[in-house]
Amino acid sequence: MEFKELIRFCSSRLHFGGSYQNDKNRQEVLRYIDVTEAAYESFFSALLATGLTLYSENCIVGNRFATLITTEHEVHLCFYPTVGEMRVIYGARGYLPSLEAPRVENGCSVTVTQMALVGEGQSNVIMLADGSFLIIDGGKKDDTDRDALLDFLLAHKPTHHEKPRIAAWLISHAHNDHIHLCQEFLLDYGEQVELLLFGYNFPDFETDIIQSETEKRQVLWQARMKEILDAHFPDTVRWTMHTGQKLLLPGCEAEFLTTWEDYWPQTMKTVNQTSFCMRLRFAEGKTLMLPCDAWTGMGDHMATVFGSYLKSDVLQATHHGLAGGSIPFYEHVAPEVVLWSTPKERFEATEPIPIPGREKPMAIIRQFAPSRWLIEHAARHYTHAYTVTIDMKDLTEIT
Repeated sequence: MEFKELIRFCSSRLHFGGSYQNDKNRQEVLRYIDVTEAAYESFFSALLATGLTLYSENCIVGNRFATLITTEHEVHLCFYPTVGEMRVIYGARGYLPSLEAPRVENGCSVTVTQMALVGEGQSNVIMLADGSFLIIDGGKKDDTDRDALLDFLLAHKPTHHEKPRIAAWLISHAHNDHIHLCQEFLLDYGEQVELLLFGYNFPDFETDIIQSETEKRQVLWQARMKEILDAHFPDTVRWTMHTGQKLLLPGCEAEFLTTWEDYWPQTMKTVNQTSFCMRLRFAEGKTLMLPCDAWTGMGDHMATVFGSYLKSDVLQATHHGLAGGSIPFYEHVAPEVVLWSTPKERFEATEPIPIPGREKPMAIIRQFAPSRWLIEHAARHYTHAYTVTIDMKDLTEIT
């Protein structure tokens, strides 16, 4: 029996809700509806009975996540009892992160930095306990921003590291204001850093999953990312993350709370609806929520299925504080500190900003109710007008 047939056989008693073939990831996504706890347990047991081995399992306030493997295949399960839905993602065996947290002796302080950017974009750098870095996204193509990132890594690396060591570089989604700087950085400065792991989870933009001709052009970024890694970083581990999985890093645990696989099969009119959302929990207990550009429906989904589990000390405002945020999501996160990946003038303006030669003025943060809610309820706010670093032991700003 082929592996695909095996999965379908084990799930034959479930209510099938559709499938999506993602050839780029060599995986298929299956959706099941009206799934009960008993039905999930039966399906899970059936998979084990066929010879699959449980690699990892996670339960978040009753939501069940599991990764099962054979020597050639992997299956990932996401079950949400509140809404009675389950996603099954299966395909060729790929990299799976270690289940053991790295040991660190005499480690350094773990910090979160929002990098200053010339234009729009998102660029977060986490200094890990061993002096290596976790980088999220990067921003648009800009020589100043690209050089500033290298300078920051060089200035903050431990002296015993010959080069800045990037433990992981993760891309939330394939919009140019999140991925382009990363690509240019790797092409221009790749030999000056160590890149241990690179991770992203994109759908196949050559399919009809994105319902916008303009947005479908993001396939260019997706293809270019793979080409750069193939040509210049063949030894770097690549990871396709799924909801419920964890990445254990020195002094930091990254947990993924949603990906596009949860949002599908809802209509996607923007690549923002393919963004992941992750939360980082640090050794001292402080937390950072990074929804990146996860769309309103994704925030509402997380609010529904995770509720108060979302509570975090620091939040990066969704989609630069523009359209896409969700008040129910923000209410559960209830952050003390908000990082706004947007220019200062866009954050402070009270009226849309006129742009010479442009018919429509620039949208501002206060046009959007979720952003106004954050401004009113959080104590501290930082835009990317300047680089800000926060100590994740006590949330103090490091100057």
